[in-house]
Amino acid sequence: MQRAEESSSVIEPSAQSLPEWNDTYQEGEFCDTTKRVIIISPLPGSLRTLVAALTEKCYDVLVFHHENDPALTMLQADLLVLDRTRGQVGEKLQLSGNGKQLLLVAEEGADVGGAEAMHWPQPVETALEVIEKLADQGSPAVAVLPDNAEQLVMKDITVDLKRMIVQRSGQPINLTKTEFDMLKALLTSGGSVLTRQDIMERIWGDGYFGGSNSVDVHIKSLRHKLGDDPKNPHYIVTVRGVGYRMAE
Repeated sequence: MQRAEESSSVIEPSAQSLPEWNDTYQEGEFCDTTKRVIIISPLPGSLRTLVAALTEKCYDVLVFHHENDPALTMLQADLLVLDRTRGQVGEKLQLSGNGKQLLLVAEEGADVGGAEAMHWPQPVETALEVIEKLADQGSPAVAVLPDNAEQLVMKDITVDLKRMIVQRSGQPINLTKTEFDMLKALLTSGGSVLTRQDIMERIWGDGYFGGSNSVDVHIKSLRHKLGDDPKNPHYIVTVRGVGYRMAE
């Protein structure tokens, strides 16, 4: 009698059975910082090339089928892309706390009520240029920046708002998007103390349901990357029982 392991066999996939995209797949860039794009489409498969290209360009891409999904009210995004190529063009989706919006339309020159629109389908490279421009204009955080500010400077810390690059004494510091937004919020507070609730609302919006300890965790990580000592702070000061502010 043959043992079970001897009678079993492993089927190796042939080269012809592998997905065609394996030949052209690219890893994309190493993502130190990122922006978020939310795409709403009844047929997201029709946008798979765009989703893949955005992911390779270091965007966090979230895809939803329906505009009335309740999760949308709790998310922040730098750009909201609405697929209106298969139905009434309509107007922008009214969601508080999100950045810029872009409507995908089937006909060029369609009446979109003054909203930003882009004809789809079209070459992905052209679409990326439009999306990158709008995402740079979007601002999910509610920090008030100085007029025409592109950089924030505090002591030896420089924050490039457009390129999302942070440097200390000319050396780059790799921050997550949350850490970047938190640093920007503190820098643009005018020296005022931000409570944990203030920070949560600026970073995650009014609908955030996490605990305030999330702020402390991110502040701890931010301090570590800045080389800041919480006992003798050079950048971020803890105001006991209240929140945080930038050091003088």
